[in-house]
Amino acid sequence: MVTRHRARLLLAAVAFLAVDCSKETTDFSAGVEPWEVPADATAEWPPMPTTPGTVALVTGTRISTGATPTHFWAHGRVLLAAPIAEVWAALQWRSGVLVAVYPDTPTVDCEPLDRPEPEYELSYAVKEIPNDFGGLGRANWFRVDWRGAAARDATQAIQKLNVKAQKVDGTTYVVLMRDSVEATPAPGGGTQLEIVRHINAPDESPASAGEWIELWVAALQGQLAGSPLLPEGYCFP
Repeated sequence: MVTRHRARLLLAAVAFLAVDCSKETTDFSAGVEPWEVPADATAEWPPMPTTPGTVALVTGTRISTGATPTHFWAHGRVLLAAPIAEVWAALQWRSGVLVAVYPDTPTVDCEPLDRPEPEYELSYAVKEIPNDFGGLGRANWFRVDWRGAAARDATQAIQKLNVKAQKVDGTTYVVLMRDSVEATPAPGGGTQLEIVRHINAPDESPASAGEWIELWVAALQGQLAGSPLLPEGYCFP
């Protein structure tokens, strides 16, 4: 059982300093390929669990390389009992937004935007606005864009799906925030997921990167079970 993941932007320390509401936009390179895969030379991955719903994690810290700043990372694997078509359906607009924002609730308000990148089969953005620390918190909002695509065979059955996310705008306190999910059908009709989390922001750590994955999976499982962990009204009027 994991504890509630704190909002991805810690403002407690900032509250005692001069207010800095600097913003930046970040280029989100094209494509839906995962940020890392098990074949990557520097990647470490846990074995795929055999019990549905169990999240296996490996976490760590990586120093800056090229244009990528130093960051904490987590790689997660999970076997879901649901077929891949149901997983894809749960990640669509509205239900997918609630899955995306769940690890940061209840300390953020959410403003969703549908299809900011219409060239992708799946596309939405989530503007997260810290709701603690008053105006200082709200001034340090950040936006994360989510995109995805499904690969299908000749019968239109999904053989693989990819979802990718990145912080693209907002507070400079979030230096790096990006996630990816790759899903494939599992023997027996379930779905295997490989999840990547990269984060450089105040109050983050390898443990919190892993916890984000656990909470994201929990939210997805809630959607799949028909009992969402967040009501749709959380982000939607």
